[in-house]
Amino acid sequence: MEENYRLKKEYKISLELFNRSYLELQKRFVLPKSRLYTAIFAVLAVGIIIFGMFVMKDATTKQKYMIYLGFAISCAFAVKEWYDPKKMRRNLTESIKALGEPVYCVGIADKYVDIATVADDLSNIPEEEREKAAEEDPLPEKTRINIDENFQLIEQDDYFMLMKGREMFYVLPKEYFSGDELEIIRSLKK
Repeated sequence: MEENYRLKKEYKISLELFNRSYLELQKRFVLPKSRLYTAIFAVLAVGIIIFGMFVMKDATTKQKYMIYLGFAISCAFAVKEWYDPKKMRRNLTESIKALGEPVYCVGIADKYVDIATVADDLSNIPEEEREKAAEEDPLPEKTRINIDENFQLIEQDDYFMLMKGREMFYVLPKEYFSGDELEIIRSLKK
């Protein structure tokens, strides 16, 4: 079946651009919640230690250990909430780095956007193993993003981020698109 695309274009995403776009996604959806929980656990830890120092100064050894345990657990949760987004971004960036720079294709229609991997980056694989690797690991099917109430388009200086809810996002680097093509992408905003 022939697709009726207003725009069809191939592009690549650099690791640095992906890292910046994922950080922007985290700033919008992950970091506010993480910062709130970090602050809550930090305040709880300070409250527990103050309670232990002033109210429970004549307590038994077992009660003091419970205060220290509560303080340590609150501190651990605060550090975990602060560190988890950084760890998640680093792990995802390492996974993307292992892929190399595959070539993607975007097709923009009136009511949907299709994104597919056109070719894997096999430049770091020896010549005789490239064909075998391509046969053993076929390219994934194209992804269709419907332009509906769950669709979001975020424009930054050097890329667009297409999002379906909070669970899926795609990056389109502006450097691969002409002025008219950029206007077609901008028209996806409603």
